[in-house]
Amino acid sequence: MNPVPAPPSRLTPVKLANVIRFHLGELSARNGHHEFESLCRHLARARIYRNIIPATGPVGAGGDQGRDFETYSTGAKIGLFDRNVSDGKAVFCCSLEKRIEKKVRTDVATATKGGKVEEIFCFFGQNLPIAKRHALQKWATENYGVALEIFDGTAIAELLADRDVFWIAQEFLHIPAEILPAVADEDGWYGTLLRRWISRTPLPLSAADFSEIKFGLRRATFHEEARPNLLLWIGLMERFLEPPAPRHLQRSAIYEIAVAHLRGKGEMTSQADRLRNYFTDLGDWLAVADLKDAAVLQTYAFGGLLLRQLDMEPADLFAWRTNLLSLLDREIATAPGPGRRSGLLDIRGYLKLLPDGPGAEPSVDQTFDDWERMLEEAEETPLFPIAEFASHLAKMTGTLGHHPRFEKFAERVDELLAKRQGLVLATESTFERALAFYEADDLLRAVRDLHRIQVRWFTGDSMVRFQQASFMLATSYLELGAAYAAKYVALAAAYLARSSDDLKVASTAPKLLFCAADAEDGAGNSVSYLHLLLFAMLAHFEQDPDPLEQQKHSDIEKQLGQAAALRGFAARSGPSQLAAVDRALSIWPAPFRESVVRASLDTEGFWTKGTWDEVWSTMEQSFLDRPFGDLGASRTISWSALGIRWTAGFINDIETIAVAEEFVASLQIALVSLAGRDLCLLSARVHLNISLSEKRPHIKIDESNTGNGTVTVDLGIRRELSGKDLRRWSSETLAPIAGVLNLLSVLPTDRLETVIKEAFLDAAGKIHVALPYRELHREWVDDANFDRDGRQAAQPLLADRKFECRSHPQLDPKGGPGPGYSQEEALKRIEIRYEKCVTCIGFTARRLMAHPERRKLLTEWRTEGLKDWEILSIIANAAINLRHPLTDDIASETDAMERLRPALEFVERPDSAIDPDLITDEMLRGHRRAFQIAYLRWWDLDVHFSRVDEKSLETFLITRYGLRGDDVDHSDAFGWEATGRDRGRGEEEGGRPG
Repeated sequence: MNPVPAPPSRLTPVKLANVIRFHLGELSARNGHHEFESLCRHLARARIYRNIIPATGPVGAGGDQGRDFETYSTGAKIGLFDRNVSDGKAVFCCSLEKRIEKKVRTDVATATKGGKVEEIFCFFGQNLPIAKRHALQKWATENYGVALEIFDGTAIAELLADRDVFWIAQEFLHIPAEILPAVADEDGWYGTLLRRWISRTPLPLSAADFSEIKFGLRRATFHEEARPNLLLWIGLMERFLEPPAPRHLQRSAIYEIAVAHLRGKGEMTSQADRLRNYFTDLGDWLAVADLKDAAVLQTYAFGGLLLRQLDMEPADLFAWRTNLLSLLDREIATAPGPGRRSGLLDIRGYLKLLPDGPGAEPSVDQTFDDWERMLEEAEETPLFPIAEFASHLAKMTGTLGHHPRFEKFAERVDELLAKRQGLVLATESTFERALAFYEADDLLRAVRDLHRIQVRWFTGDSMVRFQQASFMLATSYLELGAAYAAKYVALAAAYLARSSDDLKVASTAPKLLFCAADAEDGAGNSVSYLHLLLFAMLAHFEQDPDPLEQQKHSDIEKQLGQAAALRGFAARSGPSQLAAVDRALSIWPAPFRESVVRASLDTEGFWTKGTWDEVWSTMEQSFLDRPFGDLGASRTISWSALGIRWTAGFINDIETIAVAEEFVASLQIALVSLAGRDLCLLSARVHLNISLSEKRPHIKIDESNTGNGTVTVDLGIRRELSGKDLRRWSSETLAPIAGVLNLLSVLPTDRLETVIKEAFLDAAGKIHVALPYRELHREWVDDANFDRDGRQAAQPLLADRKFECRSHPQLDPKGGPGPGYSQEEALKRIEIRYEKCVTCIGFTARRLMAHPERRKLLTEWRTEGLKDWEILSIIANAAINLRHPLTDDIASETDAMERLRPALEFVERPDSAIDPDLITDEMLRGHRRAFQIAYLRWWDLDVHFSRVDEKSLETFLITRYGLRGDDVDHSDAFGWEATGRDRGRGEEEGGRPG
């Protein structure tokens, strides 16, 4: 019977740092420069930047160019490996010398001679007083323009005491095995396993021993609290690398140790020979599990190569990939049935995410080809591990989520998962992907998936998960700048929490109300924010057992700080705003109210600093709309989306606000659904005049000001909604917006209607989840706390100042080449345009250049960026209008073109050139506008209203259709380089222009 081993000594961080500090001192005594450099490099890679490589040169002499190691530039990232990467150039210096100040000055001077350096990090075994550290940092900045950080012996020891990097101290300082940091799971399964193996030797023939050690090694590799035991587990696993361990355990041990080195220690080079050993007999191990391990290990190896943590010839890795693909191809072709075939297709699809050669791109479409075929085979394979695949796919969302085939494929995976294991589990998979999208800042896809999740989880046992999805959804909308959509989602979920008998569901209310308050604050509804914040805090005190624990609830302190800042700005702005804030605070509990008032009176508060110009610039970055915008007799709210500046104006009373904000929230949900679709919208301002209607809604779109880039919509919305009305609400709400978008888009109406209809049908199912917004609004706002008279008596903050709303990039209009655009086709047309224009108005162009006023305008246009073919086209249109004016008897556009055809084929001579006085500047400017519309029609697009904003249309054509960019080689039709005398003589001599 084996004796129970004594548990290792668990030291507090302070005591452990003292032990490490002692062993650091031992390095100097035994001249351990090399160990110290390696220790510092691994520590820097774990705590500062991952993209670090060693420099060459004797360490004791300061390394190469004063650099012991440095960062390298990385142009690519691989999913799991991408974190803490330096964008600039950082240099690291290490020394065990005692004269730190002199050494720092020498190293900084030397390192900066070797090329551009932005940061220098110095590591020393000795200690340095903080005053001297600051002096050296100032010296480095002033003399060399670099940022300097110094880690002395005590700082290094304290860093190494952290559990996740303690293995570095173990490896390079030879800390005794019984000295370890505290383990969070000491009394759980891992603690039990650790105590079992701390002084035990595994039996190499035992698969059971291997399995236990594998569990321990993976825990230490992937979990920070167990990282101090990493070397212990690696040492135990190494017992399985040689006979008498059977070959299958040897290969599995190579796999586990290689991954532990890469993911746990940040290096894989030491395992290069073992990796070669692993892939030597790959063809002898053809079980699906063995082939999958081989594919995963190759992925890790490619990641190590990319991060320079595996020093091998890339050709070796590509050869392994080729060999494995060949084996998979053969095995798929000869698979006896769908079970094995589905597993092999999974592996091959995964492997094709790796490049097949240096500089090559992964074959992602081939990956989806294999995986889609895999799902077809999996349909016939009841035991296919679809849940495992779905979880794996969720983890790859950041890498694959933007691919056009990802969404439909993920839906197919969820459908099969729901069929096999139920809708709840399938929805968990969707939620994993939504979180991955959110973490990757792909908010549009996160919103899409979270809405689906809401629908699936809107039922009894899943209501807690519904609340979690709602919070994520509201947060995503707020980050997109759709504050009213965020508030709607958060209030709906908060209402459900407040109405629930389930304590877990009820406990979500505070978090959701704080989220709704944040949306109100971001939207600039400062007084309403203070009211909603009170409800959030009351719910927090009701639901949380430790409501005042500051470390646990630091967000409460931030919210109170925001309230104090708003009061400070109100006091600085004027008495009416301050009175409105104080009335809102008057219903707060005294301790909170007094805390806010006291903090707002701090003369050092940031709200007291800077000019109003400076303050306003900061507010435009911090808020989505004007602060205190909920004050005044009427309200105007603003936001930006799809390249349009949206504003909505309405009376500032409680009933109108509820209906108007309901419309805006619904509109924002619809606009987010439209984002990413190419609507070919011209940038504009859309102003909505919202009022209440007693019966039917009324809509009037005013196009009269479209020439100035503004569309006005008078919108009357039903005051009361019945259940039947509610079903029609979405179509009534979105119909006028469809009309506005049609007006601003240059797409053909039928094409646009198809896109809008699809998006609006999608949005319609997202608008009413729990209650209509107007009902939710009245749950938290009533006549007593609304303070109508007080609000209408005040004004928004600096009401005479323009507030620039910022737009989230993901809600910007689609960029890149527009639908149907082809540069090849554009260049062909431009070449023809030069030929025809020079033929029919070449001499007229020269005469215009000889005219001082016309030359001035044409020169301005060329300086502005207009290409010669564009200017020639404008002049040609003006000439055609003079030579062949349209008359009232022209029946159709076809007839007009037939009438104008001779003008287009006219061959101009000097004596038939048009007098420049007949082509006025005003005429040219008018035909410039006409040309833009004609150029738009080149691409089967058109404007949908008579007065178009010229600047908006021009910007669209420049950014989407190559205007001002596309051109071909051509002769100088205008004589830009010639003198006026030369131009005149050319005409007199009868020479052809250009």
